[in-house]
Amino acid sequence: MEWSNFISGVIGAFFGGGAGGILLKVYLDHKLQLERSEIAEERLKLQKQREASTAVAEILSTWVKSNYHGASTSNEQRWEIQSTYWKNILLLDKRLIDQLFPLLAHKDGAITTNEMIVRARQILLDLEEPDIKAADLNNWLPVKP
Repeated sequence: MEWSNFISGVIGAFFGGGAGGILLKVYLDHKLQLERSEIAEERLKLQKQREASTAVAEILSTWVKSNYHGASTSNEQRWEIQSTYWKNILLLDKRLIDQLFPLLAHKDGAITTNEMIVRARQILLDLEEPDIKAADLNNWLPVKP
């Protein structure tokens, strides 16, 4: 049984069909609708955070993948990197994109992959300060044959 129907039934039984009961029912229905809207908005925000987190991780993992397959990047690997980038970049807000572009372009002074993960967490979780350090993250570097 839905809460609004239950509350409506209790109000109707308690107050009868009087004007006070009707007003209270309308008020409580409105409050419940507002709460549902807030819950729906929070769910949407969390879904967008998950999608953006996945996008950053997928871009970075595809980008570093060529390091594990040899020194030079094949056209197949470049295509995979580019298509992953295009598919996922649309999910990111400007703050993440501004952090990610210099890293992917190998610009001087760009942050590291681990620093990108830390900043992405900070942005996506709305943290004042990062809750982890780049040095705390594990990396399994490619083994040279």
